[in-house]
Amino acid sequence: MGFLGKIFGGGGNGGEKKESSADRMLKIIRERTTMDYAELVPADEQTMPWNSKIGGIPYMPEGFVYPCDETDYTVQAEGSVAPQPRTAPSDVLLGGTGQPRVENPEIIAGDTALAEVAEPAEREKKPLRFLGQLNFAEMPALEGFPREGILQFYISGEDSLGLNFENRTDQKGFRVIYHERVTEDTSRLLAEVPTTGMEDAFPLSGERKLNFRKASMAMTSWDFRFEKLLLEVYNQTHPDATVPTLDRVDESVFDEVYAQLEAGGHRVGGYPSFTQLDPREYDERIQEHTVLLFQLDSDSDNGIAWGDNGVCNFFIRPDDLAKRDFSGVLYNWDCY
Repeated sequence: MGFLGKIFGGGGNGGEKKESSADRMLKIIRERTTMDYAELVPADEQTMPWNSKIGGIPYMPEGFVYPCDETDYTVQAEGSVAPQPRTAPSDVLLGGTGQPRVENPEIIAGDTALAEVAEPAEREKKPLRFLGQLNFAEMPALEGFPREGILQFYISGEDSLGLNFENRTDQKGFRVIYHERVTEDTSRLLAEVPTTGMEDAFPLSGERKLNFRKASMAMTSWDFRFEKLLLEVYNQTHPDATVPTLDRVDESVFDEVYAQLEAGGHRVGGYPSFTQLDPREYDERIQEHTVLLFQLDSDSDNGIAWGDNGVCNFFIRPDDLAKRDFSGVLYNWDCY
């Protein structure tokens, strides 16, 4: 106790701040949900094709089949027959080859000509835009994630950026490709990325190398599981005033909790952020996608803009991650 406290009295708690209701809830939430993640730190540094990065030239070994936008933008004329839906490309790696399996015509990287389209009613296919890649050998080890290989993310440059709002795992307007084996022999890598030469809505304005910092975080208040958790924790910390639902409690009680558990930024692992709702909250089909595979936030310092200050996330089911199967990845982005 300080000198003035001795003179005037420091109170029964020795001058320490009394633990609030929010403090008690935050302590339990952090104890129950804190997990490691890799913070992504963009840097204006020179990159090699195999480095972790956003934008620029992706890692493309010889024979790599560059992914195209498979979304059907065809406008159906009245009285015409709609084209039959096709199977979504899976781009799951064949064992040990380092190459994706592709079920639809694509573009061979290094060839500027578009592949011939079998269905004349469809528009000419456009190459997807390279969003970024993670070299797991460069990243701090995270439980469940690979320790080697390169994971790539491609999206459409159209206004929706390849997002199918009815089916966020439909990899027609985006693609996630895993290269299990990596070569650093530049003579065996392709260096030309197909392009349409047209302006589009792509969220990146340049290339940035991705550096990593290992950190930890508690579940964010945006996560679709958070309200259920908060109700349990509230009742645990208020045993004499338990409630069946959160709407029975004055919102001001939770203000500090929500404020402490909001975290934007770029990361692998951990918990997501959104500007709108977590899409998993209202779609039970995707509630098993609980692993945050990659999050890229708007960042004016590094030329990243998802619409009006939005954020992009990719999620995967834990079992799929363990099998290195990225064909069912959930893609989402939203903005204000």
